[in-house]
Amino acid sequence: MKGSRTSIAAAALAVALTSSAAIATAVPSAATYGHGDPEVTAGESVDLATGLLSPLRVAVGRDDTAYVSQNFAGLLTSVDRDGGTATLVERPGIEIGGVSTRYGDVYYTESAGGPGSTDPFVANVSVLEDGETRVIADFAALETENNYDGDNEYGFQDLPEACAAELPADLREFLLPRGGEVYSHPFATAVSDRGRYVYVADAGANVIWTVDTRRDDIEATVLEPVPTLATEELLASLEGQGINLPDCVLGYTFNSEPVPTDIEFGPDGLLYLTSLPGVPEDPTLGSVRSFDPDSGDIDVVVSGLTSPTGLAFDRHGNLFVAELFANRISIIPAGTDEAELFAEAVQPADVEVDDEYLYSTRNALSEEAGGTLVRTALDYDWD
Repeated sequence: MKGSRTSIAAAALAVALTSSAAIATAVPSAATYGHGDPEVTAGESVDLATGLLSPLRVAVGRDDTAYVSQNFAGLLTSVDRDGGTATLVERPGIEIGGVSTRYGDVYYTESAGGPGSTDPFVANVSVLEDGETRVIADFAALETENNYDGDNEYGFQDLPEACAAELPADLREFLLPRGGEVYSHPFATAVSDRGRYVYVADAGANVIWTVDTRRDDIEATVLEPVPTLATEELLASLEGQGINLPDCVLGYTFNSEPVPTDIEFGPDGLLYLTSLPGVPEDPTLGSVRSFDPDSGDIDVVVSGLTSPTGLAFDRHGNLFVAELFANRISIIPAGTDEAELFAEAVQPADVEVDDEYLYSTRNALSEEAGGTLVRTALDYDWD
């Protein structure tokens, strides 16, 4: 599959997450979770930071310092190797997310407003350099002008008029054929080795942005809809989520929004992204896709995931995925395309690997500040 692409000059959560909480049959875990000593040994873990509000993204940089976004609190927080925290950015009323770090600089996204909101529309990616913040791309302006996925065809395709009339009234606008709305929600970032290119997964515009910081140029790669056949199994799954669709939709195709939620470089130099279909979601339609920024080619490499919102590779090419509403962190061993249970975890939103440690944010959607950052020593003696 090749995404459609647009190149323009740079001058110019909430992601809809609906899913089943079903958990796959457990397989032996590579780690034992719980409270441990800060000097953990292989396979042990420690709560490095607690009391976080919506910690949806994490990155790890120099001196084992972790950077955590507390998205709905508008905070960017640093966590040192001993668990000491400091506030780096505070933006009341603005969602902070999309954290990456390179050479001591910290990149992050800002979001606010959008469809149905009276707040100003904000969507950008910024960089924190030597304590000073600089906006490097304004996606709100670009999306307002272009509505990149406006030509995508979402919703049920070729549904008879009589069947369309039976759809739930409160969901009809999502279920009937439509294009993408004018909305940008930059959610995750990845930075090239030399820092020239910043790649941004936009969960609102359904695009991957390529920001060339040297030439002040932005390129948008539009992700294609995810086709889903309406089966009895799908309708039963949706009914369990409180979404009741009429039997007349059976056999028709529903095109879901692709909703990219994370983006990272893989060991082969390609970018990899987690994708989670929008409402209503088949809980098995989440995937990991590879993205070649040179050609625009996009390929599904892992499928059958539930609400995947974060991914990371270790030095052996093993892929870790946070499946938010499945309450698990999965591992896809190098050379395979099947996910296995790595560890059960309550609402894990993101994962990051730094040498021998796996960092993960958990309890990410607790109503109070109950989120945690967990550091786990990886044990490579896996079966």
